[in-house]
Amino acid sequence: MRICLVLPPSNFIAQGYGVTQKVKFGHLPPLGIGYIAAYLEQDGHQVSLVDATSMEMDVETAANAVLATKPELVGLSVLTNYADHAKALADRLKELAPDLTIVLGGAHTASFYQEILTDMPSVDHVLRGESDTSVCEYVRHLRDPERLHQVKGLVYRDADGKTVVNPPAAIVEDMDQIPMPAWHLYDMSIYRPLPMQFKQAPVFTMMTGRGCAWARCKFCFQSDRVGPSFRRHSVKRVLDEMEILVNRYGIKEVHFWDDIFVLNKKWVEEFAAEKKRRGLGHVTWVGSTQANTAKPGMIRTLREAGGWSLFVGVESGNQELLNGMDKGITLDMVRRVMAECHEVGMETRCAFMLGLPGETPEMGRKTIEFAVEIDPTYAIFYAAHPRRGTELYDIALTQGLFVDREYRGMSRVTYVPEGYSGPEELSKMIQFAYRRFYLRPYYYYRTIRKIRSYRDAQELFMAVFLYIGLSNLFAPLTRLGQSLKRRLLPQQLRGRVFGDGGQ
Repeated sequence: MRICLVLPPSNFIAQGYGVTQKVKFGHLPPLGIGYIAAYLEQDGHQVSLVDATSMEMDVETAANAVLATKPELVGLSVLTNYADHAKALADRLKELAPDLTIVLGGAHTASFYQEILTDMPSVDHVLRGESDTSVCEYVRHLRDPERLHQVKGLVYRDADGKTVVNPPAAIVEDMDQIPMPAWHLYDMSIYRPLPMQFKQAPVFTMMTGRGCAWARCKFCFQSDRVGPSFRRHSVKRVLDEMEILVNRYGIKEVHFWDDIFVLNKKWVEEFAAEKKRRGLGHVTWVGSTQANTAKPGMIRTLREAGGWSLFVGVESGNQELLNGMDKGITLDMVRRVMAECHEVGMETRCAFMLGLPGETPEMGRKTIEFAVEIDPTYAIFYAAHPRRGTELYDIALTQGLFVDREYRGMSRVTYVPEGYSGPEELSKMIQFAYRRFYLRPYYYYRTIRKIRSYRDAQELFMAVFLYIGLSNLFAPLTRLGQSLKRRLLPQQLRGRVFGDGGQ
């Protein structure tokens, strides 16, 4: 069967960073459709991929690209944040090809599988959760509606139009049995991270595990309330993948998309030693950690193994709010991990939520000052958005005010806790957070001191204009940034960064 797997169009850079102008980078390869493609190819199907997000397609262009593959089945991979984009694409595909079968998969299906077929009438079927063990069976039974009830994890309409939810599919416990993603189907040329977010290119993504080992945070879909249990590849399998990416595709850097990469000390030490033994020491990488999983010494080990940047979810500078969210960390744990990162030269990106239930403006300012104290390389401040399906959402229904229950990006306020007067006050707090952190003279000095090459200077220059000149997170500086872009940024770089023809 001819099958087209699709990442629908989305404007996640605009939503995530408040960027008000189109940019030409910020995309990395989506792994989910790559794994599914590998299973389908093993089962003898002809598979193609359309990454409409990274190709910066609109709905019409994406629909035409999908139909150009002459598919008999289209699979859409969907995140909850961008479900409306998937609906728009499904609707257009049905208008152009009414007999086309469309199945929805991805993270969105874990919590909302029962309502998708009602909300998205153009979608025929849903494969909920991890569909590794069910996707091939689904395709085999697709032409025989009488057997659809046998497909685990499938949600479909019966002859009367009633939604039927089959029992969930089993998850793969032995991660090493999962085939490697179908890398040959990706167009490697379209992927490039944001400025200052990588050391070497080309960059590709990998995952060493699924699920979250902590799985308690009330704001997260990976909590044990919704998400599957944690499982991890062996070190051998991870480095086998890395070797193929390096030797066959010329990849120089890997970004690990695990929820928590720095986890088990024995695994970390084995990874570091084996990576060196295989001659992969030149491959740089980026990962993530929690303060309660990075034990003393682990950061140094990973830095010596090519790691140069860690994402650290701090969330708040108030212990009371961290406890309320079951984050499992203390502020002193964060201080220790950040001190070790500074000591060994590991860059850090820390995320902070403002506007959690129970927060007051005073507590918000405390979070901002804590960010300044621990001094990560980059700080991300965003409005807490209680998402449907999480425990935080249930809490927020009884506390504070929802301005909009749909996700509108990290820079948009959709929920206001009782301690704030309204969305304007919280929005101003977020803008103040960015100004307080990034407009420090010491931050300028530290950043400029890191410049070691023309490329470093070029990346920094592009980042400044992207994050300040075009982002509503720095609203007071936006007009200044646009003016400086026209006056100071070389026309060649303007075209590379913004795709605006140098305007």
